Amino acid sequence: MLVLSVSATAQQMPDFTQYPSVLFHINPAYTGTKGTLDARLNYRKQWQGFSGAPVTQFLGAHGRFWRGRIGVGVTLYKDELGPLKMFDYGFSAAYHLHFPDVEFSAGIGMRFNKYTMNSSGMTTHWEGDPAVVPGITAYDKTKNALAGVMLYNDRFHFGLGVMNVISTKVNLAVGNVVKFKQHYFFTFGYNFHGHPDYVWENNLMGEYVDGLPMTITYNLRVHFRKQLMVGAAWRLKDAVAIQAGWVFFKSVQLTYSYDFGISKLRKAHNGSHEITLGYRFDFENKKSKYRNFNSFQRQKYSIF
Repeated sequence: MLVLSVSATAQQMPDFTQYPSVLFHINPAYTGTKGTLDARLNYRKQWQGFSGAPVTQFLGAHGRFWRGRIGVGVTLYKDELGPLKMFDYGFSAAYHLHFPDVEFSAGIGMRFNKYTMNSSGMTTHWEGDPAVVPGITAYDKTKNALAGVMLYNDRFHFGLGVMNVISTKVNLAVGNVVKFKQHYFFTFGYNFHGHPDYVWENNLMGEYVDGLPMTITYNLRVHFRKQLMVGAAWRLKDAVAIQAGWVFFKSVQLTYSYDFGISKLRKAHNGSHEITLGYRFDFENKKSKYRNFNSFQRQKYSIF
């Protein structure tokens, strides 16, 4: 146990079952790739019934401006895990270089974080443990960077993003130091259809963090007449999920997903819930002066 206390590591960043909708959060190169103003409000309650399990609230938006060359995005989220809370806001920007039938984008971003530990919500085995000062709330602030690249068009995307480029740390109390590790995200997606009414959206994501097993997630979503969406997801050795969404007023989408645990932890919880509200503003349809959004993106698909 003494050895494990020195080397033990755990999840630092929140996971989303509906990650294809918030890829700009983990890879800034995705910022502005849709050619519309896309806003997302997400709420995730992980491991229902498990005391102190993660609860995440996310708000983000991104769009493309300046004749379609620059993407700009903003994110804001709060992650609660028992006595720990993490409040984070960030900004991202991407430059889009257009080639025949494909685009390449490179993005950078900044994140600002406040990490809080409330000792009143902690129980120690030894009374007077010097690592936990009873009755106080300790916090520290830090900032970090993210970067990424992506090659894409309306049918596929291939990207690599890095979060926590700088190995920063927060000091919460005596001996309580949280070090932020680099998170590497590999993403690949491909869209196709065998019928004009259906679009099959495939997404694969691999996440690597030093000291942890690699996480692999596959997400399949089927869109019907650009209005109804149903899908399933699989996270390696962790969970399988079902999801469904509906587009109303042509610009608003509501999506719900439920995760079924498949790891040993499944005996201690009743699954995870996640709900997302999305809003899309189409510059072209509104006859905005920003009209150069590369029509090749709409050759076959227009996925919310």
